[in-house]
Amino acid sequence: MIDPSSVGEPLLPDERMTDRRTLRAAQATPVARRAKPRRWNWLYAVALVITLSIVAFNILRPITVLPRIAPAPGFALVDEAGQTVTSEDLRGHFTLYSFSYLDCDGACPQSLADIDALRHAMGERLPAGTPLSFVTITLDPERDTVERLADTAAPLAPDQEAFGWQLLTGDPLRTRYIVGGGFNVYYSDPQEPTADSPGRITFDPRYVLVDQLGIMRAEYRTGQLDPELLTRDVNYLINEAENSQGVARLGYEAAHLFLCYPR
Repeated sequence: MIDPSSVGEPLLPDERMTDRRTLRAAQATPVARRAKPRRWNWLYAVALVITLSIVAFNILRPITVLPRIAPAPGFALVDEAGQTVTSEDLRGHFTLYSFSYLDCDGACPQSLADIDALRHAMGERLPAGTPLSFVTITLDPERDTVERLADTAAPLAPDQEAFGWQLLTGDPLRTRYIVGGGFNVYYSDPQEPTADSPGRITFDPRYVLVDQLGIMRAEYRTGQLDPELLTRDVNYLINEAENSQGVARLGYEAAHLFLCYPR
């Protein structure tokens, strides 16, 4: 016999609906809790795959690139023929910049003779038609006039065994901005040679390799650059320029991202 007092009041329709919703929420909560770890496991797996890919790319190094150091400085200077030469004129091919002056002799850390020897050495190592040019900016523009450049450049015309070479001069202050500020090459003001300082100008010898887009890609802090090293680096630029098209470009961008530089 059921005690009538133990039976509660019948539920109203709204109360029944609330109970059903509460029951469904209670039943759904364990499922949501079980699904959350699965989602995080998937994210962990993706992160692990990306990490392993980065490590493998750095270890295997399927593509090696030269670093993109900085944009080369823009300039407008004058060559040995008295013609204005701008940085834009050199776009489309690789340029090896050097910095010296005409009176730089054997005591100089980077003489014109050193640059000329390197130019011929590269002609023996790279195939004909390689888009490489040599450009030397004088550090003594007051003395190195267009007429003096012309006399010096006459025997330096390109031949079958050497690449073209331009000697550039210009306003001293503008040269200071270009060489010192743009290429980060230190050099002193011209002075009379002495026994302790036989050179008219003291400077840090340096070559700078710039690609076809006007980006500095290698700096060589030496006056005696190894032709084999320069040949290797020019070939890196050639391979990147020829192969970084379409989907393959993503591989080269990944090589830059993961710093896959020569060791």
